Amino acid sequence: MRPGRFPGRLLIFAALLCRLPWQWLRRKPKPEAVERVLILHQFLLGDALMATSLLAKARQRFPNADIALACPPGQAELYESRPYGIRPLPWHPRDFASMRKLFAEPRFDIAYLMGENRLSFLARAIGARWIVGFAGETPAYKNWLVDESVPYAGQPEAWTDTAGRLVDGPEPRPFRLTDWPLGDAALPTLPARYVVLHVGASSATRFWPADSWRQVARQARSLGATVVWSCGPGEQRLIDELAPQPGDRVFAGSLSLVQLRAALAGASVCVCPDTGIAHLAKVAGCPLIMLFGPGSEMLFGGSRFFAKHVCVGVGPSLFPCRNQRSVHYREVDWALRCFRQAGPEEGRCRLPQCMAAVAAAEVIKHLEGLLNVGS
Repeated sequence: MRPGRFPGRLLIFAALLCRLPWQWLRRKPKPEAVERVLILHQFLLGDALMATSLLAKARQRFPNADIALACPPGQAELYESRPYGIRPLPWHPRDFASMRKLFAEPRFDIAYLMGENRLSFLARAIGARWIVGFAGETPAYKNWLVDESVPYAGQPEAWTDTAGRLVDGPEPRPFRLTDWPLGDAALPTLPARYVVLHVGASSATRFWPADSWRQVARQARSLGATVVWSCGPGEQRLIDELAPQPGDRVFAGSLSLVQLRAALAGASVCVCPDTGIAHLAKVAGCPLIMLFGPGSEMLFGGSRFFAKHVCVGVGPSLFPCRNQRSVHYREVDWALRCFRQAGPEEGRCRLPQCMAAVAAAEVIKHLEGLLNVGS
């Protein structure tokens, strides 16, 4: 039986009963007095990596503080190399032992919630003296224990740059690979020049047609690059449909996130849908071609923070059913995207025409340019 959330919720409730009577005494600490900082989330991989700007900004604002990143266990290995000197704290609401470890930490002076204000209850329960989150999450009760609410950008902006707004002060320095060491990752031998084609995605609505992938692969081979096919666990069928050639390499969910990041760091180019691995390529410093169908290039493509690394978006700038405006349970007027799930049921996407509209010829044009630059 899958462990439930009840034990962790009971622990939070009991701790809040002790702490809430003193809620009115809270004061925002002065920056020079901050010794311990918590960044707290349960985001999926892509959203977490886009918020790397928040890690950079926190270190910039509190250069001598102990900064902990409480994140899902599956992501923690990525942070073992201590980007920006930040230490990972793996936790999950269904893992009571990991929750107890959060409670065992000395009190944090300030806690930043990446985008999930519901976690303010946990932050207060473990004793955070000041909690900062983004404004406007729905339902409203999720915001009750947030001490400082920061609005989303009022005009179009990459979510990566918005994430850094949680921390006071000037924008963080743009990302450099030296800010996040690759660490030790044992990899299979790879050729000197290769292109990663990651065909998997977090949603079937982001799958690109097989024939488009085959066209890109043929052109990569013709330019002297080895094709490295990649997908997530359980997505082997996507690669099987593509019939890889004898000289290709295939990593079908067989690499850890640390290994995949190292493989991306050595690649000439990565072509990938708008999914978590695209953002892993960004923190690997890999030239990236992102395929945008249901997603918003403005929100999830290039950014000021990752400006030193190539990120090219390909896909229709507008699409009729890309008409939803919610970002992390907040209405954002200028954000146009689609987060419907695939399926035949009413309200779901029966056929992702937006991905079919991503032109292989345009992807190939950018691929040729990036490979020629690197030749």
